[in-house]
Amino acid sequence: MEQKKTPKRRSPYQRSRRLQGKYLSWLLLGCIALVLVLSLLTPDKDFSESENRSLAQFPSLSDVADGTILTDLGGYFADQFPGRDLWISLNLTFNRLLGQKEASGVYLCADDYLMQVPSAPNEAQVERNLAAINAFSDRYPELNMVMSVAPNAVTVHADKLPANAPVRDQAADLAMLQEGLRRVKFIDVTETMKAHSDEYLFYKTDHHWTSLGAYYAFADIAPALHILPSVWESYTVYPVSTTFEGTLSSKSGSHAALDTVEICVPNTPIDYYVSYPDGRNISSLYHRDALNAKDHYTVFFGGNYSRVDVTTTANTGRSLLIFKDSYANCMVQFLYPYFDHITMIDPRYYYDNVDLVVKSEAVTDVLFLYNLDTYLGDTSLADVLVSE
Repeated sequence: MEQKKTPKRRSPYQRSRRLQGKYLSWLLLGCIALVLVLSLLTPDKDFSESENRSLAQFPSLSDVADGTILTDLGGYFADQFPGRDLWISLNLTFNRLLGQKEASGVYLCADDYLMQVPSAPNEAQVERNLAAINAFSDRYPELNMVMSVAPNAVTVHADKLPANAPVRDQAADLAMLQEGLRRVKFIDVTETMKAHSDEYLFYKTDHHWTSLGAYYAFADIAPALHILPSVWESYTVYPVSTTFEGTLSSKSGSHAALDTVEICVPNTPIDYYVSYPDGRNISSLYHRDALNAKDHYTVFFGGNYSRVDVTTTANTGRSLLIFKDSYANCMVQFLYPYFDHITMIDPRYYYDNVDLVVKSEAVTDVLFLYNLDTYLGDTSLADVLVSE
């Protein structure tokens, strides 16, 4: 006769471990449920002021049709996650304890500098943009055309980078751009900015250059625009903020530094007014209300627009057309005394015919002004320059 087996009894330790596992499972499910409830109760945001970018929205039916719904859902939950900024900061603290020197594509550098990791260029688009610039200059050989693409902080302040941090050779990228141009004069401001690298040329918490950085670049560009050095040396500097935390601070979660934003007002009797696409005419380049918002750099023109016009009383007979990114916004404060009219076009938002602008504004000079990281990823400039 077969003897029945006695069930094996668990020890008190095993029973305790089993209960702990069960409680942890319920706790994890509770946390997931809480996050889902908070996600449903919290309205989706269209824009992140702290990161200065648009946030992913819930996928549409078209995303199901083209098979991108899983990717789009991942981006949506990552951008709309409740308490996202707090989690970014906690993640940074944890990564620093592990000895990491990079967070979310941002290098954590010496002297509390944050520097954006340069992205790989869109090579096909870079070639297309160069071809479009050359075609544009061929259409208007009578115009004085100048291009300057500023290096980023990782090049100018390379001594502050973490040891052995991989960085693109921006000097090679700039040389490639210069070699690709025909009629357009290329001004490389790298050496000038490196010569002043011990000064405050880039914000510690943001990817933009400071007014001082823009000033040194302007000094290099001015001769190509036929601006006399003896005129542009006189400015009064006003600090307008000492509490600026830029997009790199928000992106990385690091809040170790605060930046100072300065404006530089030329000592000149020349008056001007600024016209915006919505019909506003304002008698200042500067928007003080921007200092009440997150991004204090938007004190210059209030941010980026498809087109902004500056009309002055300079009476020089000259009109400047600028194709630009946001780096140009704090350069125009140095440029306006030398032109009767300045038209700023941001190709990312512009859809009209630039040939009409050249004619209607009697353009005499053209300036292409970008930072290198933005320019190497630009997908808009060529379309704007194409003749219709």
